[in-house]
Amino acid sequence: MRAVITFGVVLMLGFVTWGCSTLQVESDYNPSYDFSSLKSFAIVFPSDGSITLVQQRFAKAIASELESKGYRQVDRTKADFIVVFHLDVTRKTQVVTDYERVGIYPYHYRGRYYFHGGAMVPVERQFSYKEGQIVVDAVSPAKKEIFWRSMATDRLQSFKSQEEKLEYISKVVKEVFMSFPARGGQER
Repeated sequence: MRAVITFGVVLMLGFVTWGCSTLQVESDYNPSYDFSSLKSFAIVFPSDGSITLVQQRFAKAIASELESKGYRQVDRTKADFIVVFHLDVTRKTQVVTDYERVGIYPYHYRGRYYFHGGAMVPVERQFSYKEGQIVVDAVSPAKKEIFWRSMATDRLQSFKSQEEKLEYISKVVKEVFMSFPARGGQER
């Protein structure tokens, strides 16, 4: 369990501006796991004791989302399942190739302008950005096995207010838990 918890935690979701959302979510689960037996959960942080503001915000959003699905947050020793999440930021580079015409010159023929000559030359431009990822695992405390996992990846954004930041974190967590069943074993 310790290896699962100390997987790594870093994220500054919310500090580079990008126009449209590029949020991508992937989920996986053990189809033989009995989700209907789950009633309560606990969120576990790394054992080093340092919990960032971003981790606190995500933990609160995760608890809120699971409670909206009918689960109760309890002490770790009494939980039916443990939620462990990992945050990461990666610097990415995107290469875009444009084609520009080189050596073009205009000429005039019968009252109209035309362009002549030139070759199409590929021009590559690089753009750097930061990408954030959250990985959320649901772990069986008895077997210490992951039975459900979901990951969300998005370009990092900046926000004008704390409310916008919290709203974005809530949106990400809601998308991450789309595949987690509501209490009572309803469909994933």
